[in-house]
Amino acid sequence: MEQTNQTLGKRIAALRKEKGMTQEQLAEKVGVSAQAVSKWENDASCPDITLLPLLGDILGVSVDELLGVKPIEPHVIIIDKDESAPARSSGSKKFHWEWDAGKWPTIAVCIGLILVCLVFLLRSFTPLFPDYESKEITLGAWSYIWPLLVFTFGLISVRSGVLFGSALMAVGGYEFVRRMLIPRGTSLPGVPWYVIVLVIAIALLVRTIVREIRPHGGRNATVRFDRSPVMNVLQENDFLEAELGFGSGTIVYDSERFTGGTVEMNFGEYVIDLTNVKTFTQNCVLKVDQSFGRLTVIVPKSVRIVKSADMKFASNSASGEPDPNAAQTLIMESDVNFGALQIEYR
Repeated sequence: MEQTNQTLGKRIAALRKEKGMTQEQLAEKVGVSAQAVSKWENDASCPDITLLPLLGDILGVSVDELLGVKPIEPHVIIIDKDESAPARSSGSKKFHWEWDAGKWPTIAVCIGLILVCLVFLLRSFTPLFPDYESKEITLGAWSYIWPLLVFTFGLISVRSGVLFGSALMAVGGYEFVRRMLIPRGTSLPGVPWYVIVLVIAIALLVRTIVREIRPHGGRNATVRFDRSPVMNVLQENDFLEAELGFGSGTIVYDSERFTGGTVEMNFGEYVIDLTNVKTFTQNCVLKVDQSFGRLTVIVPKSVRIVKSADMKFASNSASGEPDPNAAQTLIMESDVNFGALQIEYR
């Protein structure tokens, strides 16, 4: 990379492009807004000195190289040992997957339609799913399709009601497999309609009862719930522990000192509000383990978030930005699967 008379902003821009990242992706990794990165690259402002080690690590250079104290050394990644293949530099692009949990119903419907179409294709071109008639049952196209429709409806419902959706998926999946095996001489017990209704009724009853469960709030932890909350919240020695799932709610951390915390969330939409915190201890870490849902962490503008994220079919976004002179740092280590994690500065 040409470095003669380059400014810090131009070096950041060139290194970012070599990594195949957009300004938004770099901003997300550093924990700032895309506007802040744009200002850096246009030399309208400079990164905070505390961000330089993280910025250099993301861009694959040392702080000295980033600041132009010494030339940036070329970096080479060996893809394979095939001598005939050309050498490839570290400028290979990284593909960034993002997941919007709100699009789950559309995805579930598409999965169901694909399954239905596959059954029709296999009926047309293979001996699978044949028409069949016996004293006990008559199988045609609809006999194979309606269990898939029940399964699809359960797949759609599982995000808002995991018990109800799982019950429908289990019934639809079992009936589909049972009907597929009948022409092959394997007979599984059928599921009478009243058993199906009973399973659905029990699932709805359990879901309704769960909605009445009140969360347990630890010392200095204020909990506001909206629907179907499963919350276990404990705060000791200015450390937050929260287990959340199957609903929605808000946890307001009331202490002015925060030493760290762990949040485990599954299937829901929750908010962790840290705006009352005045002091974040050195090397303060908030660990988030999240699956299927949306978690919003609200922090004051006096702290700067440093992210370490492992995202699998998930999105990680930020709104607002810290104060330019924010001296405190909160390290957020997150492992998110099929969900959305959002940081809000207030």
